[in-house]
Amino acid sequence: MPVSDNTLLGDIQEVNLSYLLLAQRLLRENFAAGVYRLGFDQDVAETVLNLSPAQVIRLSASNTLLCAFRLNDYDLLSTLTQDVLGGVLQQAHSTILLSQRSVRAAETVHTSTLDS
Repeated sequence: MPVSDNTLLGDIQEVNLSYLLLAQRLLRENFAAGVYRLGFDQDVAETVLNLSPAQVIRLSASNTLLCAFRLNDYDLLSTLTQDVLGGVLQQAHSTILLSQRSVRAAETVHTSTLDS
């Protein structure tokens, strides 16, 4: 049975709302950890944190997913699918790979800012 466009749109909007609410909660509870976990830069994190409830609702009503799937890195994805020592090394390795991606992204932003 095919899924209707309205159902898909509703699902996307629900994910968007959940994501924005979770992002705000993470940033409120521990800003630095939230920035890291969400993969946000400082400006985006502050903007998301300061969204009013009405702005969150309007933004979540988009027909495009607001969150990005960060597991498009083969090394990271293959690490997450392996069961090494009950997952202890798996989680550590995944954290290292994600933090390396954050550093590379920050360096790219910094370099492009300097070039401007």
